[in-house]
Amino acid sequence: MLNCKDVTRLISEGLDHRLSMWQRMNLRLHVMMCGACSAYKRQVEGLHRLFSLRRHSSTQTMPTDPAARLSPERRAHIKHLLEAESSSHAP
Repeated sequence: MLNCKDVTRLISEGLDHRLSMWQRMNLRLHVMMCGACSAYKRQVEGLHRLFSLRRHSSTQTMPTDPAARLSPERRAHIKHLLEAESSSHAP
């Protein structure tokens, strides 16, 4: 059975090339039983998808100001949440 160090290495390698069937089976078994490695795998795969999307969308023109990508309603909602958070921490 693989240990967590081996699993994290295989997760990263699996992003670059196809793992052998033996590696995939052992990886899947370990991730099913280990919550930490399961969370790590989700995070790494999420980051990989995010950077893949950014790479593909880099040819499209995107606003340089991140706030310009949010709808006015969403900006107002975030502002409200931040104000509520800061007022709850006020002395």
